[in-house]
Amino acid sequence: MTEDNAPKRFRVNNLVRYLDEDESVIRQRAAQKMGVDESELVDFALIRRSLDARHKPRFNYNVEVAIEDARSLGKLPGNVQPAPDPGKFAKKKYEPTKQERVVIIGAGPAGLFAAHRLAEAGLKPILLDRGQPVEVRGRQVSKLMHKGELDPDSNICFGEGGAGTWSDGKLYTRVSDIRVKHILETIVELGGPSDILWKGKPHLGTDRLVGLCKAFRKRLTDLGAEVRFGAFVSDFVIDKTAGGNLVKQVVLRDGEKIDCDRVIMAVGHSAREMYRWLASNNVALEPKPFAVGFRVEHRQQLINEIQYGKWAGKEGLPTADYRLTANLKDGDKKRGVYSFCMCPGGQIVPSPTQPGGICVNGMSHASRKGHWANSALVVSIEPDDFGAFGDIDGLEDFGGQLAGMAFQREAERRAYELGGGGYIAPAQRLVDFREGRASKDVRESTYKPGIAAADLSQCYPDFIIENLQQALDRFDKKMGGYLTNDAILVGVETRTSAPVQVQRDDESFQSVSVGGLYPAGEGAGYGGGIVSAALDGLRVSERILEELS
Repeated sequence: MTEDNAPKRFRVNNLVRYLDEDESVIRQRAAQKMGVDESELVDFALIRRSLDARHKPRFNYNVEVAIEDARSLGKLPGNVQPAPDPGKFAKKKYEPTKQERVVIIGAGPAGLFAAHRLAEAGLKPILLDRGQPVEVRGRQVSKLMHKGELDPDSNICFGEGGAGTWSDGKLYTRVSDIRVKHILETIVELGGPSDILWKGKPHLGTDRLVGLCKAFRKRLTDLGAEVRFGAFVSDFVIDKTAGGNLVKQVVLRDGEKIDCDRVIMAVGHSAREMYRWLASNNVALEPKPFAVGFRVEHRQQLINEIQYGKWAGKEGLPTADYRLTANLKDGDKKRGVYSFCMCPGGQIVPSPTQPGGICVNGMSHASRKGHWANSALVVSIEPDDFGAFGDIDGLEDFGGQLAGMAFQREAERRAYELGGGGYIAPAQRLVDFREGRASKDVRESTYKPGIAAADLSQCYPDFIIENLQQALDRFDKKMGGYLTNDAILVGVETRTSAPVQVQRDDESFQSVSVGGLYPAGEGAGYGGGIVSAALDGLRVSERILEELS
């Protein structure tokens, strides 16, 4: 068949299916939209499916079809357009002419995908992580949850897969980049479910993420990469003899030195020791905004009923989620208050990385079949807010560069004391919090170390508490029944993103202070979530490959 006679492919968008309809109707409706008989569709592929639950729940579809003879179509109807050339989505191939030694610090999404991209091209990267592989890390996380024993190097935040391993495993991002498709395809190749390629809100769940990390590790080693755990990077050797600063070695805590030509620093948003090293060695970084607050936990059945109304519990509907936002006037500024990392059917988990402080996060399994829903409720804060606690430890270190980190640590310290130690978290009934009264008791929570009834206003400066209280009224108007005293707040959520951004050149992606050092991912301030962090790791690794090819 010549190219001119080959079937022509088209994208057909915004097709609708209701809950009581079989998915086969989408093929029929695609043919109807095209004005052809269903038998004329020689190929049919699902591109995207999303749920619209604003009124009567329905699924919206975008599909791609092929038609043998498209000459009779005439003018294409609305929501139909020629399909893009598949070559446009192809991954660029690199053929490095030099074999350089690239060390990657951090085996989270940015580090894993950077290592994978380099290894695919024939380099032999060395991937280091302070934490442990998932099979060991899982036991350490269990000790923290059930016995209150924290390993500062391997926990919810540190170890293979990064902080996203014990999470809901969300895989959606607002960033438009062809590499997002490559990331999802890689996950499927490694054993992830194929539906992440077309779901509107794809997610993996912790149970799938653990297996995926093992497969990723095997793929890297099969490609010739070296993967090392328990490898805490404490220092760098910087060559200053060539008229500038150039990284030459990374130094591990046990004194081992590893030669390198380049270093990708993908350490995650909780690498406080690394931030201190950077600041103390005059590596350019600056405070950045982030958000803090608490985890709120509702009965999942309530969230289903609020979101789906009389259709709650109907077969075919996923476990309900939500996204809430409010922009409030706070003095001379607007302040955002919003839900973050909502975990349907999930549980609240402890995410501290240092003794004497407590912070929390959320996770879900792939099925999202748990009886409870949780989400962060957070308030955006700017660098000029970081001094709101007053004179706290670390606030003025390095000219205030790490003031955001000091703010996080102070909130975590207060929460730890309020909970009574042992990583027991302070908690408060939601209406009690809104009304400004301490809870006398709280129901049981999914947070396994345990919770203690408390007045959560003691965890933060007043402006954070007041903005959260005000936002709850708006949230209850958007989701009637959300503000209930059966719901509880658990404190504190402080690690929504990195408190600093490590400055890098826009073209080379190298640190503006140290040549050969590539800040990457969420910990460096260039990503937020699994996919955006992985995407930044790909950007950095591809820039290196361009230089070597």
